[in-house]
Amino acid sequence: MRKHKKAYTLIAIVIVGFGFINLKSIIYGLQQGAGQAEVLWNAKKIEGLLTDSTFPDSTKDKFKYIAEVKAFSEQFLGLNQTQNYSTFYDQKGKPILWVVTASPEFEIKAYEWSFPIAGSFPYKGSFDLEIAKEIQAEMNFKGFDTELDEVNAWSTLGWFKDPILSSMLQRGSGSLAELIIHESTHATLYVKDSAAFNENLASFVGKLGAEKFLAYKFGEESKELRDYKNSRIRRNVYKDYLRKEINVLNGFYGKIDTTQTIEKRRAMKLQQIEKIREGLFEINFFSDSLKGRVWLDKLEFNNAYFSGFSTYSSDLPKLGKQLQKEFNGDLKEMVTSFKGRYESL
Repeated sequence: MRKHKKAYTLIAIVIVGFGFINLKSIIYGLQQGAGQAEVLWNAKKIEGLLTDSTFPDSTKDKFKYIAEVKAFSEQFLGLNQTQNYSTFYDQKGKPILWVVTASPEFEIKAYEWSFPIAGSFPYKGSFDLEIAKEIQAEMNFKGFDTELDEVNAWSTLGWFKDPILSSMLQRGSGSLAELIIHESTHATLYVKDSAAFNENLASFVGKLGAEKFLAYKFGEESKELRDYKNSRIRRNVYKDYLRKEINVLNGFYGKIDTTQTIEKRRAMKLQQIEKIREGLFEINFFSDSLKGRVWLDKLEFNNAYFSGFSTYSSDLPKLGKQLQKEFNGDLKEMVTSFKGRYESL
């Protein structure tokens, strides 16, 4: 009996010790759980809304469209069958989730937050804006570049039924299809402690999968597919440019003279970043320079922005080459192979 008591005492000490060491993570997890629970609890079943005569037909059409995208991605892209997007949560025009990203002041490297069981992530989210601002302020105080972004979609990786959010329905046909396939890729494969791989893969499958879906639903010569391809061309110009400039900026950081004053180094850094901003005008990225200037003025280029961009987009060209070389352009075969190759959370 004494041995058992000693064992129980030891277990209790371990549990209390774990709780004390991970107190902030536990509190954060409870806050996130409460936010997620609020969304899941108040989400309404699509099945019921489709038969509700008071519900807008235009919204019902969006629900049916999302169901088509999901079915296509499961049949033709190899993504897992889930109960996701069978419910709807109305945000009533309000933001729902914010994420903070951070990077060292003189290095483009995503800061990673670690959580028990789930692993490490290069972002930290909150359903409460004030809490998100506190997270950002804490990282700023530690000397990191930070970025605070509103998020209108996320994946629970198949653990819960992800709802359709009302903010999703504002997207066009191509963008909406891309979003659903992106998040469905996360619910199919999410490798622990490999956020850059996960996000690049989801972005890659989302974009190429959306293109395939639009061709399937609307036709190869459709306006929907043409518009989406044109939007991707423009986005690819931006991404190719930024990937190149991030490499240049990384080189600058690697050679910066650390004996100089912090003020001098910060001034040099801002000068380099300003060159990146102005370079978008030199490559004629903006068809309307005035609108381009307004857009850039709202966008804070810093290391957190660049590291976040890299998390989602740095390996897209590599995945494109891999698709052709290893899988002869067959996206479903690629997804199926990756599902067997990697262990998912």
